Amino acid sequence: MNNETVLGLSNVDKAILIIVPPILGALLGWFIPTIAEWAIKIPFIPFEGVLEWIATLESQWVSVIGVILGVIAGVFFVFYAFSETLRITITDEEVNLNFKEKVNNIHKTETSAIYMEGKDLVFLSTEGNELFRGQPELKKVLVSEAFRQHRYPWKDKDPFENQYQRWVADHPDFPPHVNALLSAREQALKNEEKEEAKALRKDLVNNGVVLRDEDSRQYVRIVRGEDK
Repeated sequence: MNNETVLGLSNVDKAILIIVPPILGALLGWFIPTIAEWAIKIPFIPFEGVLEWIATLESQWVSVIGVILGVIAGVFFVFYAFSETLRITITDEEVNLNFKEKVNNIHKTETSAIYMEGKDLVFLSTEGNELFRGQPELKKVLVSEAFRQHRYPWKDKDPFENQYQRWVADHPDFPPHVNALLSAREQALKNEEKEEAKALRKDLVNNGVVLRDEDSRQYVRIVRGEDK
């Protein structure tokens, strides 16, 4: 039977995540009139009119309704947190990466390197292109041990780290369509449009471009024949 390792939230983490947010939501809901009364004393507080109205309500039903809404908000947060957690299942043959109800399966023979870049776990193909990038919940040492145990090509750093160039507008070494995508991504980063920046990264990967971000600057590596 194939040996399997699962990386993700521990049972204790899951229990805490399931229990704590609804309880906190309930507590905040119960004391919502008191919190509103305190908040309106803060200068330039948003929604001051709504807070003043809540503070004037004295019925116990206000707290009861607040508890119900707080619990509901806590439950929604739990579902959101679980959907945002990367679950990694490693066997001797392939890796299953489950994130936001999307599943990526990467076979061992497809990979040339697996490493951590900051908080990101990165898979590179045999051609040197990026297969996957995501943030695991565990520390780097535990992630590396799991992949080494299954004999995957774990690397302590990006094996191509010396091949990146800092991108500037209309870079002469890159095709026009790549420069256009990088320009759009730079604007998305400036505007803190994270989802758009992720989508543009995927578009660049599809064009054989691997990115590394450093202090809001983009460093670029083009996958060429010599990387194979």
